[in-house]
Amino acid sequence: MPYVPINQLKTGMVLAADVMDANGRLLLAQGKAVTANHMGVFKMWGVPEVSIQNSDEQPAEGDNRLDPGLMRQVAEALRPAFAANDLNHPVVAEIFRQAVVHRSRHAERFDNADPDPIPMDSIQPPLPTSGTELRKKIGNRDIKLPEIPSIVFKLNDTIADPFSSADDIAQVISKSPGLSALLLRIVNSAFYGFPSRIDSLARAVTIIGSKEVTALAMGISTMEIFRDIPKTVFDMRAFTQHSLACGVLARILAANGNIRNTEQMFVSGLLHDIGRLVIFKYYPQAAASMLSARPTGGMSLIDCEKAVLGFRHTDIAGDLFEKWKFPVALIQNVVFHHRPSMAQDTVKAGIVHLADIIAHSLGEGKSGEWRLPRMDPAVWDKLRLSPQVLSTIIPQAAHHLDFLTTIIQGGG
Repeated sequence: MPYVPINQLKTGMVLAADVMDANGRLLLAQGKAVTANHMGVFKMWGVPEVSIQNSDEQPAEGDNRLDPGLMRQVAEALRPAFAANDLNHPVVAEIFRQAVVHRSRHAERFDNADPDPIPMDSIQPPLPTSGTELRKKIGNRDIKLPEIPSIVFKLNDTIADPFSSADDIAQVISKSPGLSALLLRIVNSAFYGFPSRIDSLARAVTIIGSKEVTALAMGISTMEIFRDIPKTVFDMRAFTQHSLACGVLARILAANGNIRNTEQMFVSGLLHDIGRLVIFKYYPQAAASMLSARPTGGMSLIDCEKAVLGFRHTDIAGDLFEKWKFPVALIQNVVFHHRPSMAQDTVKAGIVHLADIIAHSLGEGKSGEWRLPRMDPAVWDKLRLSPQVLSTIIPQAAHHLDFLTTIIQGGG
């Protein structure tokens, strides 16, 4: 009974064993033939491989179609971004390989040039206050932190009510026709892979779960309040693309690690850099000072934040989410995604940590960071996954990312 990776599965193959999702739900029974729709469902739920009856076919290596010269060129251009990581580590090596394949396959999307560094002492103009004073100002409720979107406030209240129903949650979301339509498009997509159409928010809440739908609505609504950041400060389409990539990867990694509530992991990934958006929106001068610099000496953007501002974007995310009374688990996943070993749940914060690193490596969108964060090897060890599973997870994520980008950003 050979196991076949999902990205090498073919229609008509017959299952030698049941296929289950991370929550133990049966996706397709033993003895059933695989269809194209089934393959989409498997990818959606993060199934890395399935057992197939009497399959003697040797899967073809898709990388062979790529130009070796182009791959070498992409690899050399990408190597400096991995400077903080050990390329001899099996997981880092596989992330690097997958990133080279992805960038080579979509070479038209990427600019592999590595701009010359700008010394820290050339950053102009200087900030008007010290980092401590700026942090105090940002943390002060009546000065800069944005208020919670009204729909998120109402959703928090509704979900906290033990007597609330699926209809109650659906009624809150329906107050925003745009959000309602967007959520229905997402839950009816291959990202969820349900066999029949979900035609109402109440049914979506019933099938997917109230916490899961609420988390999706909260994540999308939170991103919306930062859409007006001018392109002169940062390209929000690129930022949203990176955030979506991190969210999709976090969800699929969680599913492969048999972690429940994958929607919370998606939202954690989507909002992992929200503190950076607060800086972009309310302190554009500070943002410009950092983003115009590419410091020498191996300093990353998160290090630059500490040097210039006196705090990091994860600190601001904590301030914002505590003010908004977001779930503690979500706050922890976001605040500690650069230091997952310090989180209450190191595995979940670690998944966002890994998803961020992989998203950066693929080059899908931008967060402002010019180097990949250093991977914490203990995080991968706790997931108990083989590095080879990334050869399935990363293409799955890229597939879903293309679709979600079209829905959320309107394509283009």
